[in-house]
Amino acid sequence: MASIYDVGTSALTSMQRAIATTGHNIANVNTEGYSRQEVLLGTRSPEKVGQVEIGTGVEVSNIRRAHDSFLMRDVQTRSGSNGYFQLYAETAQSVDGLLADPSTGIAPAMNKFFAAMEAVAANPSSAPERQVLLSEAQMLTQRFNYVDTRLSEFAGQLNTRMANMTDGINALAADIAQLNESIVALSTESRGAPNDLLDRRDQAITDLSKLIGVQTAKQDNGAINVMIGKGQRLVIGNSAEQLRMTLPAAQDGPSRLYLSVPSGAESEVTSKLTGGELGGALDAGAKLINKARREVGLLAIGITETFNRQHSQGSDLNGDQGEAFFQNLDAAVTGSRDNSGLVAVTANITQEQNLTGDGYSLRYEEAGIRLTNLSSGDSQIVDAGVLELPGLSMTIPQQADGVVGDVFFIEPTLGAASSMAVALTDPSKIAAANQGSAVGDNRNMLSLIELRDVKTLKGGAQSYMSLYGSTLSSIAVETRSAISNAETEQSLLRSAEDRLDGLRGVNLDEEATNLIRYQQAYQAAAQVISVANDIFDTLLMASRR
Repeated sequence: MASIYDVGTSALTSMQRAIATTGHNIANVNTEGYSRQEVLLGTRSPEKVGQVEIGTGVEVSNIRRAHDSFLMRDVQTRSGSNGYFQLYAETAQSVDGLLADPSTGIAPAMNKFFAAMEAVAANPSSAPERQVLLSEAQMLTQRFNYVDTRLSEFAGQLNTRMANMTDGINALAADIAQLNESIVALSTESRGAPNDLLDRRDQAITDLSKLIGVQTAKQDNGAINVMIGKGQRLVIGNSAEQLRMTLPAAQDGPSRLYLSVPSGAESEVTSKLTGGELGGALDAGAKLINKARREVGLLAIGITETFNRQHSQGSDLNGDQGEAFFQNLDAAVTGSRDNSGLVAVTANITQEQNLTGDGYSLRYEEAGIRLTNLSSGDSQIVDAGVLELPGLSMTIPQQADGVVGDVFFIEPTLGAASSMAVALTDPSKIAAANQGSAVGDNRNMLSLIELRDVKTLKGGAQSYMSLYGSTLSSIAVETRSAISNAETEQSLLRSAEDRLDGLRGVNLDEEATNLIRYQQAYQAAAQVISVANDIFDTLLMASRR
């Protein structure tokens, strides 16, 4: 039968735990991801004495953390969206600033180049004007080189950041799997929920959502399964899969991402990863950097080919036919560094006016050779041999043993601007005159000047200036949209965090009040023990008489 000592002792023990929990809250007031904890008290089972039931005291029925799964999921979702748009907007601003800045953009250099051509047209036999034209041509090609080099550096920086993100994702996945194992082991009815471990797991998932979009599913045993991207499994119970990134053959080339499992099998998930900073980096590389590089490269090829063609139709100061003004450019083919090396794909530009600015990949699969448009994502199985595409011709070798999995990237325009260069070094070789005309003739130079506004690119839809203008406009619109989205998502994230913190955050004034309340209850419980002791002493004294 419970005695007054038992009742008092239960109160002392319960108040001790309440005070300890309050102290734990106060100690973790600045701990990221900590949820305020609350002691729930309940009466102990009464004992029946005769026809009545006598209370036996109090006990701690549970220590509950302030938690709302809906608010937590909202924060995690907003963290993924915010991470995506912040990185995307940052990249968009860098690309826009590079292309639009008069000191680094291409448009001012093109204007000076054509202004120098007009000076030669006005005085076609003058050596100084011809020398200025060559100098401006050099400045123009150097500006193309610089812009593409900077865009290439942006791409390389993104690849480096993606590699770091991949390491971070793997580390967090391992932490979540380990926390799942510990939480399942400690989650029993007798011991209650391991609140601090639950907080740590929630924070790990939130940190993971900043890097990649996540979806979670809670299991009956308390574990949480984590999926990323478009439903790819990352953490199942106490097992974590690993994300692997393969670096491109070139620093600025496309990276590929795979999910591997402990058995060693893996699948490519590059196109399936969305959200978070990693998703933002993938989209920024494809939709901003590579798009800009392809458009600038298309302009470089367009100027080179059309200018050289028209230049060859004139004659120089010596009466000779015009030579190539710019060095010829061609498509680039890059094989993945994981390729077997048993086959090689080649590609050549056939008609620059029909180039779309798209890039392509060829993958050797079990089902055949898959051609993918890297701009649109459209893919199809193609036959080996010569494949004709708009403005481009590819030579595709037959499949051979050991080539399944080999990938080649064919870029007709991406990177072309970095190779643009002036071929002429002698000002007298500038073919300003029509063939067979006198030295002072300027008609071929006038024809060259007209190329600035003639629609010779993208199937006759764009001129030099309009192509670059549309590229600038597209990037500017994308940048404004990205900045607006980033600001909106940051505001939504802060709002979601404020709602969650309002629920789980530690209020020091409230905890101080609880501390006083529990302290007074503890003192009262101690008084019960003292009274019980006095009664016991009185009984002992009475028994001695």
